Amino acid sequence: MEDALWAQLQNTSLEEIDDKHRIEPESESEPEQDDHDESLVNSIPHEERQSGPHTGPKGVRADHDYQQQIQLALKNKARADYNARMLAKAPTTTTYSQDAKEQELLILQQQQQQDELDEDDLKFYREKRLNELKRLKQGNHSIRQQQKLFGTYTTIDADDYANEIDDEWKTIPVIIHIYDDSLPKCKELDAILFDLAQKYRLAKFIRVSANDLDFDLVGSPAILAYTSGILVANLVRIIDIVGSRFDIDAIEDTLLRHGALSDNDLYDIPSVGSDEEEEEDDE
Repeated sequence: MEDALWAQLQNTSLEEIDDKHRIEPESESEPEQDDHDESLVNSIPHEERQSGPHTGPKGVRADHDYQQQIQLALKNKARADYNARMLAKAPTTTTYSQDAKEQELLILQQQQQQDELDEDDLKFYREKRLNELKRLKQGNHSIRQQQKLFGTYTTIDADDYANEIDDEWKTIPVIIHIYDDSLPKCKELDAILFDLAQKYRLAKFIRVSANDLDFDLVGSPAILAYTSGILVANLVRIIDIVGSRFDIDAIEDTLLRHGALSDNDLYDIPSVGSDEEEEEDDE
């Protein structure tokens, strides 16, 4: 009985030795880690291994825990390196909200540039159109005399305000007095425009209530002048423009200087005396 037990123990020892020799060549064939990983592994706190081969359940569990510690340490080191790189890069990068704000600012700048271009285009078109109308009026003065005359100063309703401008001939200037009966200067301007309407009979002179238009006159009558639907003169506070000299000559000069009227809007009425003299000369 004892001989059989002794033989079994010897066989067990021989098997363990053979297992050890089989394991060692495999471990020698594994590539060595670099110095950085070795120092990292050496820095991992762990209990010292007990001498002797790590076989059996306890030995396998100890080796498994040891390998897990190494892998965890490597992952932590990689994560720390990544975080360090990101922190170093952070001062030169922007957040999503910052990028959104910069994008919005860029869009606003582009819109502002586009608006400026649109304003320049509109200004160019307006000046070009006014020059065309000016040439048209100069070349067709005699035709205008025969086709449409005004010579009146009329009051219109607020509802007709837009139509009086848009439906008029393109060569006819529309002079609009925005009045308030409570202002004395408005009454003075009515008398002046009545006389100018008779002089510039190829232009249309009208008046409309500021209250009906919900227009704040700020203590002064206003004159707006349109040609072909384009606002050519915006004389909102005409008192400040004319100054203390508020008479027909000052108002006429102001309308001429701002392009509201021109000499082409005059109607040359042949004098009766000159016709009679010509008839006498013929006789």
